[in-house]
Amino acid sequence: MPSPRTPGLPSPSRPSLPPLPPEGIFIGSGAIDHTPGLVMTGANFTKWHPNGPRIREIVDLCVKDGVGNTLQFWWRSDEEVLELAKAAAEAGLYVTFIYCDARPEIAGRLIPEIGGLYLGYDYGEHFSRSLYDSEKDSCEHPPTLRVLADRYVAEVKEFVGGRKRDGWGNIMATSANFTLDYEVAAGADIPCIEDYPFGDLMLASALSRGLYRQHGLPMWGSHIAHEWFSYLPYRNPRKMPSLETAFLLKYMSGAKLVINECGNWVLRSTLCEDSPMSRMPILAGNPPGLYGRDDPRNGCTPEIAAEALRRSPYIDYRSPGAKKYRKAIVDFHAFCKEHPAPKGQPEATVALAKGNLDLGSPYRVAGAAIRGAYDIAEHDSNWYAGEPERSWETVRAALMPQPPIFTPNKNTHFSGTPYGIVDIASFACDDIDADFLLRNYRALMFSGWNTCSERQYRVLCDYVRGGGRLVIGLCHLSTDDNRNYANFRLEDLVNGGDLSELCGVRVKGRTRRRYWATGPSPEPNCLGIAARRRFGFMMLPLGDLEYTGPASDYEPLAVDDETLLPFILRCKSGKGEVFLMNWWGYPSAADMDVGVGAEEGGLGLVGRLHRYVANISRGHVYITGPDFENPDADCDYIVYTYFPDAGKICLLNLDYENERRCVLQQFGDKDLITLAPAEFRIVDSVVLEPHEKLNEE
Repeated sequence: MPSPRTPGLPSPSRPSLPPLPPEGIFIGSGAIDHTPGLVMTGANFTKWHPNGPRIREIVDLCVKDGVGNTLQFWWRSDEEVLELAKAAAEAGLYVTFIYCDARPEIAGRLIPEIGGLYLGYDYGEHFSRSLYDSEKDSCEHPPTLRVLADRYVAEVKEFVGGRKRDGWGNIMATSANFTLDYEVAAGADIPCIEDYPFGDLMLASALSRGLYRQHGLPMWGSHIAHEWFSYLPYRNPRKMPSLETAFLLKYMSGAKLVINECGNWVLRSTLCEDSPMSRMPILAGNPPGLYGRDDPRNGCTPEIAAEALRRSPYIDYRSPGAKKYRKAIVDFHAFCKEHPAPKGQPEATVALAKGNLDLGSPYRVAGAAIRGAYDIAEHDSNWYAGEPERSWETVRAALMPQPPIFTPNKNTHFSGTPYGIVDIASFACDDIDADFLLRNYRALMFSGWNTCSERQYRVLCDYVRGGGRLVIGLCHLSTDDNRNYANFRLEDLVNGGDLSELCGVRVKGRTRRRYWATGPSPEPNCLGIAARRRFGFMMLPLGDLEYTGPASDYEPLAVDDETLLPFILRCKSGKGEVFLMNWWGYPSAADMDVGVGAEEGGLGLVGRLHRYVANISRGHVYITGPDFENPDADCDYIVYTYFPDAGKICLLNLDYENERRCVLQQFGDKDLITLAPAEFRIVDSVVLEPHEKLNEE
């Protein structure tokens, strides 16, 4: 697949963005116009729209109440697009559009006439659909991952190119797609992941920030869908404080655009058991659904419609919920006026590799087919989410713990950074180079799907020989592009299994299946495991290895308990090293830990490996427990970032009820930090010169 864009270089067709405002960040809300009345019937929820405010009124209300500095207009067309943009700009607000349409002669006037207040066009979830076409793709000759990826890139490239030719300027991509890297590779300029439905907000930041660095993007942002997808009931006292936390997490992660999608002017969500929408009249319908707003089969009599109108204050601009959403934006805006978002991006010394042709998700949903290819999955179960997707869960559990902060409700959106923030480095379209990786990351860890290529193998060899640390499995070195992740063949491995240049081994074949993994010696090694501590059951074949370098280049970190064949092999190579996961399968397949010495809540082999490599690859600033060496349990609740361009460290305690402590270590100094419940703190630090940075813009 040809590279649509040179890594690290901006697209020549990309217009410039307005300078950042004094707050250092664009802070906005979605402006959505609704036709009042019935939307959808349902036995549990009947969805209604209230009577106002209309979209033009929102401009005035936004200014009156000081709700941020940006408005995002939804579902407008033609002349109204330009009229709304001018109205907002005249009020001193930045402007962006989503799901809008306008003739080229109108769209082309936005940049010349709105100028320094126009941010661009967002196509939203336009590509949140199946890449598989059941009418065109035959199950007798099913398409490969490569075919689906090529189709994806071509469709995005055509759509984005058309919008740019029409004059919309910078193109934003907002969705919960983990495949947003393909949309950026195809030409989208600004990733604005839909936070909350995506899952972990810190993982979303990792993907966006990595793409920003890799492709030289103007900025990256966040589209927060808290009202719909926070999943916290209103009775949970952390419901609205969690929105404030989300704003701070994006601020300290490097986002320069934050849009709170909904809840600001109208409450619309039914994905909450005690949503204000539950106070509206309920019409079951026969069957549930919507025939049309005025169809009598909906059962909406004039009396019920009048009652819904009377109850509008539960869900409209005047409602307590909407007022709280606006207050959160107002308060965050005021905070940013006093403490402008730090210049640049935070330092990240570790990257998680998002492999070539990884079209899945960062979690395993057993019934989900890869990019909607259900027809294929029915014939080949490997096309359902499986071990490659669960391997993302394994690395996240190790490096991005999600502490219980919303009890009795589950925390699925916030993670601490005890081992520092990570970026995601994308191998989409086989489009990355070793120089970029070496400039930016001390360690690169593979977890989810990857289809290797000769070019990628060369990039990895150059990265390691140049001084990088690489965590990779045999599975990631397979060239298979058809989801054969458990039984790939020796000949599927890149170079036929000759990995001499990468890590000094040749793979000769597969061993028989092995049961237990253990430490190689009686004393605990760098992973904290010793002989007779057994991890398993594994039930995995190992790679039958031939060593091509001197014995001093190899250190087994975990071995089969009967033969001492390596499960994890540490290999020196050039200035760097490779941590080879030497089993015939994806990382999560070796994550079971029910053997001798298994610990409650402990990590398996893979999690221990991830943590060890992250720990030895730390940057200029990091946190530990009181032993000054390793993060402790309190650190799981703490998020920290360091901005080398601004000389600022941000710390946030995710725990709303308890103080948490850590030792903040920066440039050789050690300070015991105690953070009050939910405290956010900014600490002055060192401003680095360009030649001193690990991450180069």
